[in-house]
Amino acid sequence: MSHLAKKGCRNTRNLDESARKVILKKRLASLCKQAEELSILCDIKVGMVAFTPGETKAFSWPCLTQTNATINEYLACDEAKQQIKLFTQETYLQRKVDAREKYIGKIEQTAKEKEMENLFNQLAWGKSIQELDARETKGLLKLFEAKQTKLNERKTKLNEHVDENVLNQNGVNDSNAGEENDGNP
Repeated sequence: MSHLAKKGCRNTRNLDESARKVILKKRLASLCKQAEELSILCDIKVGMVAFTPGETKAFSWPCLTQTNATINEYLACDEAKQQIKLFTQETYLQRKVDAREKYIGKIEQTAKEKEMENLFNQLAWGKSIQELDARETKGLLKLFEAKQTKLNERKTKLNEHVDENVLNQNGVNDSNAGEENDGNP
């Protein structure tokens, strides 16, 4: 199926010249409206030039002077800046797809974590471990490992805190003991 058929556009090659001009005029007006919206919404400079076969005058939007200025400004940039400014539809769409896949991956990961938490709770309330399939068992093992890691981290922090308190108390007791020894012969 061609691009034209997907969009519902009709082929104008078989129409008479006046009908084709009317269709071209309507489509250019629509394209200009979209270009203006793009310019306003994205705060960018947009210029369009359209050549009709057999015509001596080209169509330009917003006007020939501004279109020439936009093109000349682009051409005046060095090649590196031109490459940065070139933004192909494929690159744009690929970025959108990548961002959507990343978002979906996060949602899937969150769903898996929630499912494993729910399964963990079901086991705590008496569900038999023999009822689990391989995927659920692997997921629970990962959950157990994550919980074990968190517990170990909390245990280490707690031990460090307790050690600091013991050292502080010993330091206070040592200084008090020294004062008692200095005061007593």
